[in-house]
Amino acid sequence: MEGDGITGKRTEDAREEGGSSAKRLKCSVDSDAFTCDACARPLWPPIFLCSDGHFFCSSSRDRLPEGKCWFTSESSGTLARSHGMERAVQSILVDCGPGCTESEKTVYYDSLRHRSKCPYAPCECPEPSCGFAGTAVELLDHLTGHHKWPSTAFRYRVPFDLRVTEPGTHVLHCKDDGQLLLVSVQSAAGPHGRAVSICRVRHRKVACCSVSFSCSTRHRGTAWSPLEFGWPPRYICLVPKVSGAPDHAGVVLTINIHSLDVEDFDEEDDPDDSSYAQSDEDDDGDSP
Repeated sequence: MEGDGITGKRTEDAREEGGSSAKRLKCSVDSDAFTCDACARPLWPPIFLCSDGHFFCSSSRDRLPEGKCWFTSESSGTLARSHGMERAVQSILVDCGPGCTESEKTVYYDSLRHRSKCPYAPCECPEPSCGFAGTAVELLDHLTGHHKWPSTAFRYRVPFDLRVTEPGTHVLHCKDDGQLLLVSVQSAAGPHGRAVSICRVRHRKVACCSVSFSCSTRHRGTAWSPLEFGWPPRYICLVPKVSGAPDHAGVVLTINIHSLDVEDFDEEDDPDDSSYAQSDEDDDGDSP
């Protein structure tokens, strides 16, 4: 009777700790033991094994010549499903980080995908060679205080003007949810003008982005953009250089940011994310 009482207590403790009768072990393991021998990424089901003990994920198995292991002889290279390894990798749970309420639900092979969308994941500084990481609020203070990047507050669906007088990066922080965005304005190669790009620092949720822009000239002169030198890399729009305008004149960007959930976005409503509309509000000016 005493032995039955001890067994019952252990079962109850296991249920309290793991949410089921399965026992959880706290230990350290070599992550290389649970990586694909072909692509070196974490193994996830379905997993395949050759007779010499090499493991492959499904993606790597599909790329193997004739679906056989290339580390062994042809006679022993046939792969078979490894249900034992699948149970093993599904049982390995890893912590995400402080504050994450889903850490106990994250299996090892899914941890990278989870961290890329986790709202508690730290935001890393985009400046090269800077290793700072922190919350969105801490990163905003770091970018504006340490790197001296200018910042502007905005609200979703409310247009605002951003005046840029010299190349660099401008920080946008949303008053609605604290989201950070970076606007980069750089001098384009050759006589193009200025290349503009925008990105979110970190995705808080699964969302999509639709980008459109327009250009209006309000000057007496000619806006031009010859392409003989090619397009500048990594931009979403190009602000043409104005003939006769001083170099320090800068540009004024009118920005309107919307937050869209994937289920609210209809690709048919906006089939071209890089749509471009250009007009000239001065009859004396020539548009490119």
